Amino acid sequence: MTYTYGPVSSWRYGRSLGVDIVTHPKKCTFNCIYCQLGSTKKHVATPEEIRDEMPPSQDVLKEVSEILSRIELSSIDAMTFSGAGEPTLNLDIGTIVDAILGRVENLPVILLTNASLLPRPEVRSNLTGFDIISAKLDAGDDKTFKLINHPAKGTHGLEEIVEGIKKLHEQMSGLLALEVMLLRGPNGWTNAEGHARRMLIERILEIDPDIVQIYTPWRPSAVRGVVPLSGTVLHQFGEDLGEYLDLEKLWIYGFHDARGKPVRWKEHKMLRLEIIDLLRRRPCRLADITASLGIQASVASRVIGNLLKGGKITKEKVEQDFFYIEKEEH
Repeated sequence: MTYTYGPVSSWRYGRSLGVDIVTHPKKCTFNCIYCQLGSTKKHVATPEEIRDEMPPSQDVLKEVSEILSRIELSSIDAMTFSGAGEPTLNLDIGTIVDAILGRVENLPVILLTNASLLPRPEVRSNLTGFDIISAKLDAGDDKTFKLINHPAKGTHGLEEIVEGIKKLHEQMSGLLALEVMLLRGPNGWTNAEGHARRMLIERILEIDPDIVQIYTPWRPSAVRGVVPLSGTVLHQFGEDLGEYLDLEKLWIYGFHDARGKPVRWKEHKMLRLEIIDLLRRRPCRLADITASLGIQASVASRVIGNLLKGGKITKEKVEQDFFYIEKEEH
């Protein structure tokens, strides 16, 4: 599974089959302090810098087709373009999503993007086929934007990115969601208080998306010292937005939850490799792995134990949970 992973258990979208059209090593225009994939290995400002490193479209589509033949389509809730970096760095994304739409019946196809390339008209025109686009917005001011997202030199500024999101919203026929990550940074600063909070709310209202997804980094982060915020803080942020936006537009982590149903596979080819592929895209708990792959916890535990002994994966404790992570090779 080079270009697909999961299905993962998503609080926003339920049982989501991932499509990775960037692939490892992590390639991104940002180097966000909370990223679950760790630090960005290829920190670039434009798709042209890594055009030759993108996977061939036909290879992606061949694997997606093969995976769809092995999984009960009715047991998953969505297909999500995400993975090892920023999906819009692959300029063939429009061709790929158009081909997939013809294979998945009524299954929604979703894009998770950091929105950094949306100021480019040709990138926006590539994305109009998606049913839902979740665009990341963690900051409403330049200082907070740079503190959290660490954009590559030459990346579009926050003002341009916000304008790009607004233009995409006008062009697309699907739903526009804003992913809003609230957190406390290593030195105690936060985007959920004071000026940073006010500016973030102003930007959200300026964009006027169809959905606002408010959450906090509960998995291991790229930078130590990043602290998740409480459900009370998330809920208060949502309440303040609710004074201006319809309440049904607000999805708040800990209150809105689409997880819980198992995925049904017709067959597994090699669980060991499927688990590694899953952990390559996101740290997972034992429960996440069993739900994603539709296997018993005892089976998952045995395979995980062997991978830990073999040095293929590691584990990290975050509050009361243990997360398993693919071990980087040096």
